[in-house]
Amino acid sequence: MNDEPIEFPPASFVKAHLIGEPLYVEDGGLWADLLREKDEIADYFRQIGLELLVDEPEGFAFLRQIEPRGEERVPRLIQRRKLTYDATLLLVCLRDELNRFDVQTADQARLCRSRRELHELVGGFLRDSHNQTRDLKAMDAAIEQLRALGFLKSAGTQSPDTFEVRRIVKARVSAGELEAVKERLLYHAESGV
Repeated sequence: MNDEPIEFPPASFVKAHLIGEPLYVEDGGLWADLLREKDEIADYFRQIGLELLVDEPEGFAFLRQIEPRGEERVPRLIQRRKLTYDATLLLVCLRDELNRFDVQTADQARLCRSRRELHELVGGFLRDSHNQTRDLKAMDAAIEQLRALGFLKSAGTQSPDTFEVRRIVKARVSAGELEAVKERLLYHAESGV
């Protein structure tokens, strides 16, 4: 048995991080290593059926499953996670909120919202209900689902009910999809279907 310490190259730490969660510019050294070794890291993941997506201006990177074309076989490593209706609704509202934030506050990079503000964001799209407690629990579950998926980040112990909206939301809901999804959600809320 060899007791010598193993020297791992910087790209190894980037790969390990990306397998677990998105990488952000504020991850400092890992972000710098990603940019320096981007081609090698992308080639590595491509071999196992994953595509590396890096958005340098927005400051995030993540992995996406390569979808097969025709009869093509692609190894599947990432499971699809279906969002609940409420989580989808909140995600679309967050994407819209990021658009407004970017236009109105070009000098600030972080968008933070309280739990109450997140509830208010979706208020216009919710079906009429007479059970406010159930509705609040459903929205809290949606907030937790988006937090677990990395779209929201807790602002810390000082503000446990405040969340940073992560810019990776833009990758999940493109600007083109935003209006179509909002129309469907509004129709769904009005028709009660």
